[in-house]
Amino acid sequence: MAAREFSLTFETTPPAAARPALPFTIPVVVAVRPVGTPKNAQHLVVNASLRNEAGTGPAVGLSGSLTASVTSRAGTATSGYAKFPTLSISVPGKYRLRVMLSAASVNGVVTKEFVDSGVIHVHAAAPTAQRPTAAQLVTLRRLSGENLDISAADITKWQSA
Repeated sequence: MAAREFSLTFETTPPAAARPALPFTIPVVVAVRPVGTPKNAQHLVVNASLRNEAGTGPAVGLSGSLTASVTSRAGTATSGYAKFPTLSISVPGKYRLRVMLSAASVNGVVTKEFVDSGVIHVHAAAPTAQRPTAAQLVTLRRLSGENLDISAADITKWQSA
């Protein structure tokens, strides 16, 4: 088996509860970090997909921007963040969000890593908006300095949602 080249972590997670077809208030942000020295990675892309509650099989109903390039204020091609600003799940149920890192090189596109979120319960009685916790506010303020189009005005808007 090939050595692990990247680490993926959720900087901002999907909400634990969401209404069907209503976009998540706070964007999902994934951090991508190299582990060792990545080989032949010219461009990194993260894709989002929906899994069943156990994470063992695919599920339907995820919509929004499902692909995001990895960007950073340093302009590096091997680390940074991917932002998913408009995700929603249309079908009630319990799911996990899977994000998968792919690397494009002269040899083609190769899947490098993936990580699953915690369980998201999609139901009609869920809040219409998610407000950031104190810990999320710290993270969002830190991320506003990255190349992700997260502004102080956005954070204020999410706080009052």
